Amino acid sequence: MGVTVTWEMFMGAGPAWTDVSTNTIVFSGSGTDISAFITVGQYQDGTHAGTNDPGTDQCGANHANNVKYISGTQMSVNGGGTENINDTNLTENECSLRLKVDCTPNYAIQKPLFYAYDGATATNYAVGVDVWGFERGVSKSEWDKLNDASATYGGNNAGERMILAAKPSAAQHLWYLALSTSPESAGAKGDFGFGFDFQYY
Repeated sequence: MGVTVTWEMFMGAGPAWTDVSTNTIVFSGSGTDISAFITVGQYQDGTHAGTNDPGTDQCGANHANNVKYISGTQMSVNGGGTENINDTNLTENECSLRLKVDCTPNYAIQKPLFYAYDGATATNYAVGVDVWGFERGVSKSEWDKLNDASATYGGNNAGERMILAAKPSAAQHLWYLALSTSPESAGAKGDFGFGFDFQYY
């Protein structure tokens, strides 16, 4: 009885949506090398599932999708050309992350929230990074700012988190997200995580 939350990335054999709940979402400067650094002020060229920060790459035969922030309304998918970010140009299976909530019995979901934070305290911003997010399937056409460390912006705070679509009563609920990040300074960024909160009824 209750709900089960699974974080998934589209990767591996197939590829297919794969449970990464025990892994770390790693952003790197390469679509194939988890340890490649991202240039300060630039956005990532690779998104991976790692065993740590970064640890070893767990993507398997096919690396996870990379959706790179280009501008407030533009993206690049897996190293491709610049496109407007919208439901037409970004398919479900091109998204960075899928959040899955399985319900027993059926439940509806209200007030789902997604945010970047320091990995310890939900209301604290992630240290040393800029982060953008996008929810596919809700007719949006621009990124949402999730974190700007230099402006002390981020965390699970009003106006600094992404409000996701509520869901009617069902056995399973899915959200498809694109995520992109840029370091504000050199060095590893360990004080950085993502959070997902919701109410079910």
